[in-house]
Amino acid sequence: MTELYFIRHGQTIINQEHKINGAHVDTALTATGVAGAQAAGRELQQVQFDQVFVSPQKRAQATAKLVLAPNLAAPALQIAAPLHEMDFGDWEGRSIDEGNQDPALRRFFVDPAHYDPSSFHGETFASVVARGQLLLQQLVSDFPQQRLLIVGHGTMLTLMVRSALGATVGEIMTQPQLANTSISVLQGKSADSLELARWNDIHFLTNIA
Repeated sequence: MTELYFIRHGQTIINQEHKINGAHVDTALTATGVAGAQAAGRELQQVQFDQVFVSPQKRAQATAKLVLAPNLAAPALQIAAPLHEMDFGDWEGRSIDEGNQDPALRRFFVDPAHYDPSSFHGETFASVVARGQLLLQQLVSDFPQQRLLIVGHGTMLTLMVRSALGATVGEIMTQPQLANTSISVLQGKSADSLELARWNDIHFLTNIA
């Protein structure tokens, strides 16, 4: 059985400023983001990972390094290009409140079945789900009986995990997304038989500074 641990990156400056994160903007972790990643590291300190895969974006890599710092047996980070965050095109780095005035972007949450980002050069849900599922199938196939850590982004990981369990995009996007430095776990013998063992767990963040 393969075990896959998923962690969303810690809070970033853009998160704190309520701006739109994405595939091309990449600000540093805040103090809260650092503390959250360190708390996740303490939570997983005794878990022995065989492989670690991380998004090419710096906020995810910084989070992974903090999570693994207390784990003396942690393997080296491997960059997985498909783990990059969803691309929000022209809206990246701009105010979420401003973005909500654009009917096309607003459909992201309120009407995901009809979300069409072509007007602002963004990425479709179909694209994100496809690259996420292809990577997941590859990881489960290539690393049977291993425990993997995957560090990435809110929208990407939410779609990746929940679509693997059979949820539609509409079902996924009308529910809360993964929280910063949350831990989720899938396990199974194949990509078609994965089961959810842990979802959006942040109980270990209650006492962070």
